[in-house]
Amino acid sequence: MTAHDLLRALAERATHLPAPPGEGVCHHVHTRGRYKHTAFHVDGRKLGSSVQERERRQWIAPDGSGRLLVTRGDEEFPPTGDYPPGGLSAEFLTATDPAVLAAAIRDRNPNGTTAGAIRAFVRTWNNQVVTAAVQRALLLDLAGHPDLTFDGPVTDHAGRPGVAVSHAEGGRLVFDEDTGALLGAHRGSSVTVWLSSGYAASPTA
Repeated sequence: MTAHDLLRALAERATHLPAPPGEGVCHHVHTRGRYKHTAFHVDGRKLGSSVQERERRQWIAPDGSGRLLVTRGDEEFPPTGDYPPGGLSAEFLTATDPAVLAAAIRDRNPNGTTAGAIRAFVRTWNNQVVTAAVQRALLLDLAGHPDLTFDGPVTDHAGRPGVAVSHAEGGRLVFDEDTGALLGAHRGSSVTVWLSSGYAASPTA
């Protein structure tokens, strides 16, 4: 199987998915990640780097208001907080027409590169609830890039089985083989896994 074959097969499976869970206008996304953190002295000198794990929960309304909660255990980290309208990105993909979605996804990768397509894919999953129509459109867009490698069955950072495609510059994406949902994204020392998403009535729901 090639990466193209896998992505098109996953896109077909996405057409049969139910609506995302929850009710309301806020997009709730819960992820966990490992990211490289570099510490600097007040005079600008680099003190050192380490890989740190964080959980991130976000509730974003269509007007860009909402709440972010970034934690490690019981400790909270920036950019945790409540945000006024316009304080967060609310450029949600909500169309259902395939042509409209395809054009909007291409606009997120103006240079048309594979690495750019992967970044746009991950950014969309990070910032909103992904419906079946959006998921299908993202997978078909990615399938149009020929320089992806099919990595076969893998296990993501949360220990879940999946299938993966990778690119030398864009990193690796891990998908649920049954639903086509994005499970994880790996690039360098950075890893993100998607734990849940759904709609909420408000940023405090």
